[in-house]
Amino acid sequence: MSRVADVKSRISSVELLATLKESYSYRELSSILGLSAPILSRYVRGHVLPSSSRSEKFVAVFREKVLRKMIAERIRVTNEGAYDMTKVISDVGLLRQIAKVVYSEFGPSQVQKVQTMEVDGVPLAVEIAGEFNADVVIAKEERDLGIDQFYEQRIVYSPDAVKYLYIARESLKKGEHVLIVDDLIRSGITIDALARLAERAKARIVGIFTIAAMDQSIAKLKSKLNLNCPIESLVTLEKAAKHYTF
Repeated sequence: MSRVADVKSRISSVELLATLKESYSYRELSSILGLSAPILSRYVRGHVLPSSSRSEKFVAVFREKVLRKMIAERIRVTNEGAYDMTKVISDVGLLRQIAKVVYSEFGPSQVQKVQTMEVDGVPLAVEIAGEFNADVVIAKEERDLGIDQFYEQRIVYSPDAVKYLYIARESLKKGEHVLIVDDLIRSGITIDALARLAERAKARIVGIFTIAAMDQSIAKLKSKLNLNCPIESLVTLEKAAKHYTF
């Protein structure tokens, strides 16, 4: 990680620590983090930046103690038993905090492009791209009329349900570091298609991130894609659509 990226990651960790302080007292944080209250106070007030190792710990604690709960509380189960992510992807403040965690975890990969699928993945992708100062690549089910050259990927949901995804060739170049993101992984079919598009462009996939994922979907993706990169999700959802697991 470059010096600039390291400093940015440390600043982000302080912002997340301040959010932690809204839920925990300094005494409780001191017990959780193993640091004295005066030191934590100096961090929260912006008087000093934590070291890189302490920053990583702040982010990890924020992710485990606060962020996952915030996300789970906003996921709704419909009458049909499906998961509704609307209150997550429409909460800009929450997406910004998620993006900071993603930046901390994928920062060393030097992400140049953030790739997602229209429509629900776009708000998250924009926030994450902002953290990395990267461009957004949006895969669409229809070709844009003003663009001549595309990468195309066929998606088979079932024998009767076949779709195609397209990205403009100029949006993703050979060798570029791309982070694939989405709001929710159900079967993993969409993420698989996004990965195939990146491979067609000969880009380098440095990671896959999703806010929530159905149980076992991450493991299946890892086995199917055989990529040498992390595939991460913040919340795991059970197939029965009754409980959240952490």
